Amino acid sequence: MSNQNVSIKAFAKKAKHRLISGYWDKIREEREEYIKNNASENEQKIRELYARRLMRDIYADASNEQDNELYRKVCKLLNQNTFTLNPISQLIDHNEYDTMDKTARQNYIIKLTDKYNEMRERYEKERQTKLYHSI
Repeated sequence: MSNQNVSIKAFAKKAKHRLISGYWDKIREEREEYIKNNASENEQKIRELYARRLMRDIYADASNEQDNELYRKVCKLLNQNTFTLNPISQLIDHNEYDTMDKTARQNYIIKLTDKYNEMRERYEKERQTKLYHSI
């Protein structure tokens, strides 16, 4: 069986579990409750943030788990309310980084910087609508 078939089966299994567990009803109720309690905020903006959150939930896999861990670190760093001179240096996984050659290290830093910028932007958007607590 090909990897694509295994992947499709895994997604289907996760989708079935979400249906059975009432995941969609819970998300719908949570979103509507949030909109009701925060009527002053833009409803469309809230719906878009929830849609992005759902996409992260649905397509979560092992690599995404690493992203979630990195996002937790970024949130912790940004919640400190202090100026951080070099946040990337605080996010480096030295177990991985220390074993790389010079070229691999440069690529790692570039990718980590892109991820940090993406996650900082996500943090700011979620913080604006108070969704950042749900990581």
